[in-house]
Amino acid sequence: MDTLAPVVITRCQHYDTDAILSLLREHAPKIGLTREAITGKRVAVKPNLLLAYRPEKAATTHPAVMEAVIRLLRELEPASLIIAESPGGVYHEKTLLHIYQETGMTGVAERTGVPLNYDTSYRSFPMPDGVTAKNVDMIVPIHEADVIVNVCKLKTHALATMTGAAKNLFGVIPGINKFEMHARFKKPSDFFSMVIDLNAELDRQKTVFHLCDGIVGMEGDGPSGGTPKEAGVLLMSRNPFNLDTAAASLMGFTGRVPLLAMAAERGLCPADPALLKVEGVSPRNVGCGDFLLPDAKKGRRFDLIPPFLQPKPFIDRTLCRGCQLCMKSCPQKTIIMVKGKARIKDGGCIKCFCCQELCTFKAVKIKKSFIYKILE
Repeated sequence: MDTLAPVVITRCQHYDTDAILSLLREHAPKIGLTREAITGKRVAVKPNLLLAYRPEKAATTHPAVMEAVIRLLRELEPASLIIAESPGGVYHEKTLLHIYQETGMTGVAERTGVPLNYDTSYRSFPMPDGVTAKNVDMIVPIHEADVIVNVCKLKTHALATMTGAAKNLFGVIPGINKFEMHARFKKPSDFFSMVIDLNAELDRQKTVFHLCDGIVGMEGDGPSGGTPKEAGVLLMSRNPFNLDTAAASLMGFTGRVPLLAMAAERGLCPADPALLKVEGVSPRNVGCGDFLLPDAKKGRRFDLIPPFLQPKPFIDRTLCRGCQLCMKSCPQKTIIMVKGKARIKDGGCIKCFCCQELCTFKAVKIKKSFIYKILE
């Protein structure tokens, strides 16, 4: 992975497809996204489609950005082009159809003539150089692609502090297999290490370009339960960790993203965003103001608190609708249904926050101890 890969940051205030396409035509060549890289290649475009949310919720990659990316790629004459994603929850055609419709991807496909993936099969993806993981399951269109264009969303994240390019590629793992990965890598440091392994191996085996929709991001209890936050930028890079380091800087999260600290320790990106090669707008000059942290990540002395006193999820039964998605998705099987409402059992929770991530009713809240509140 090229640790010197530049991060291109351009101002973009509105979701205007033509304006975004114009910016991409001008700036994408700076990260190597050119005809030479695309012509005759099998290309998969991977958005962030976490849940079946409308674009205005700012939880998913905006269709205007996706359409501009697709139109640019079509101009570069790939051998094939497909939009592919594996959202959270069960990975099957009916789920994909609903999510594509709600997030605006169906319209993108209709307007551009580029197909949406409905093949829910997957294959093993060997990662022989992985530090923590030596293989993962991977959805077929990503597995078969020569080139991956990773179009992520600028958001906060309860477990990872922020989610951008690197975390978005965790979405190439199919459906509920993601939750099995959380169960397999219970410690956050092991989970982050696995995500780093995945990104590094994809970079070794394929050509990967990373673009981030930061026109309107999400702050607070992301990646699904936060609130929209205007940042007015698009970010691009060949190095996902460089892009995320720049994104963390403009969000006000420098030094607070464990995954990036681990990537820097491996020599995959600089620890200091000042050492990045940035073209366009400097992160510190974006001017959007700091993003609000997720409740689970507030307080700089969080690590001083013993595990049994650290923040943990709980179900607000007044908001729970009994859909059972959190129960079905819990890697530790610690969620049960009591009188038609979800409840998290005492003990066993690994604080992966998958339940909060997938709850469309915002019924999963964060419980903080009195000591934690004092240290905030």
